[in-house]
Amino acid sequence: MGVDLVKGDVPGEEEAGWVTAAVDAIPAPGSGTARPWKLSIGTLLARHPRTPRGAGRVLGLLDRFGAIEFGPRKVGFDGDDASWEKVIEIRTRTVDDLVLGPVSESGIDQVRDFLPPVPGRKWAVRQAVQTVTALVLAARRDLVEQRDDREQLPCEIVYLGRLGGVKTIDAGLFAALCLERRPEIGAALLEEARRRRIAVCPAKPHRLADGTTQRAEALRRRTQTAVARIRAAAGTDP
Repeated sequence: MGVDLVKGDVPGEEEAGWVTAAVDAIPAPGSGTARPWKLSIGTLLARHPRTPRGAGRVLGLLDRFGAIEFGPRKVGFDGDDASWEKVIEIRTRTVDDLVLGPVSESGIDQVRDFLPPVPGRKWAVRQAVQTVTALVLAARRDLVEQRDDREQLPCEIVYLGRLGGVKTIDAGLFAALCLERRPEIGAALLEEARRRRIAVCPAKPHRLADGTTQRAEALRRRTQTAVARIRAAAGTDP
């Protein structure tokens, strides 16, 4: 894979197959978003056949590391959301622009000790890391190829904050990979935005590396950052 991960970070074939199958099995959001809909690391692992008893509390907190949610009242990514009435604009990017573009690592310190020492935390952290890496593995071959036919995916929610300032909610690695794997999810989100007459427009594209080797290196760094955030939140070292 070319990603510097420790033993236990990269899932075995059976576990990787479970992750991709579980993502594919999540029911698609209905038209009109009459009911809240969510796909997140936490909701995914709640379906795992070996979820330990008492892990429900920590699974809910994993949304910070990967989630897509929208419904009749709000829309959000990675544990942050905004009410539709406050949303100004939905910006889109291609999956390689999302995954291979620059990413801030400042969030690592901000989420330290986010996961409390409750039953099931160790299992949840390991599975969260393996869930992310399984999706990276599944998409890697396609992502390192430079293509001009990629679809635009919703990735930035621009909204008015409580004090009137403009704020942005960004989709992370898990959300980006799920949106690419399940394009009907992003299509439903954008359909709802347009129905509410919210502007949908492409974000200014990042300047991406050319060449397979350079793109693979960018994917390696992005995966490392995502894994580091999860470990830091649990106070665990590699």
